Amino acid sequence: MSPTQARTFHAVAIAGSFSGAAKALHVSQPTVTTQIKELEKLYDVKLFLRHARGVTLTPTGLELLAIIRRIDASQKEAVEFLLATQGLQTGHLRIGAYGPHNVIKILAEFRRRYPGPQVSVRFANSTTLQEELLSYDLDVAVFTRMKSGREFHTLPYRRHTHQVAIVAKHHPWSKRKSVRVEELREQVVIIREPGSEARRATEEALRLAGARPERVLQIGSREGVMAAVAEGIGISTIFDEGLIPEQAVTKLPILDARIVANVDVVCLGERKNNRIIAAFFEIAKPST
Repeated sequence: MSPTQARTFHAVAIAGSFSGAAKALHVSQPTVTTQIKELEKLYDVKLFLRHARGVTLTPTGLELLAIIRRIDASQKEAVEFLLATQGLQTGHLRIGAYGPHNVIKILAEFRRRYPGPQVSVRFANSTTLQEELLSYDLDVAVFTRMKSGREFHTLPYRRHTHQVAIVAKHHPWSKRKSVRVEELREQVVIIREPGSEARRATEEALRLAGARPERVLQIGSREGVMAAVAEGIGISTIFDEGLIPEQAVTKLPILDARIVANVDVVCLGERKNNRIIAAFFEIAKPST
């Protein structure tokens, strides 16, 4: 496979259409179509399923996409290695995190030590972050993983043990000192989207207490949950990270909730020796 064919295949896979790939590559659509047809004919394979709205990858195409992404990541690492000989003066580190509290602490020190490299931070739930590490769309992530795997290199960073309820300042519970999980049964409980560690912890606490709230509202971000609680739409549970806007909501310890979340710094095992990723891990190591 030529570099041009690999680049074209990757563009079509990401865009989901020949026209979208042509636009991204600044070539004509017939050129893209011809290159893909020649590639499929050369190796007697079918990489895409064509349909009215575009294309989808076949199982063979999905496996090839994973290989192309690994190749692309390796090429970037080669460039970063050469640039690293200058003392990490350049490069680009793509970080993912489930929330700002932990990652910003690490990032602040990283920027103090290495002001040269470009850094981007993306916030998403735990499942999405894990998927983006596997697809090479992220270099490193700071989050609570839903499951472990041999493909990951992990540094334990922080252990969260305090799950608290949050209620509006005008909520009848706002003057209380604590609550119990079973008391949530009669409340509107606001939960995060599927894939969120906060949602998993809330559902686990309710299950262990035998409590099933009659009314549940799903909101797809931490900020959205906070805003909804502050407006009195419902209550929620969250890990107490010291970033709860206490001028807008009241936090209450949950006496019978013992859900533990471990925050890790994670990258793909095969990439742990990448200079810029290794530098991030070194900064994230707990002080002894």
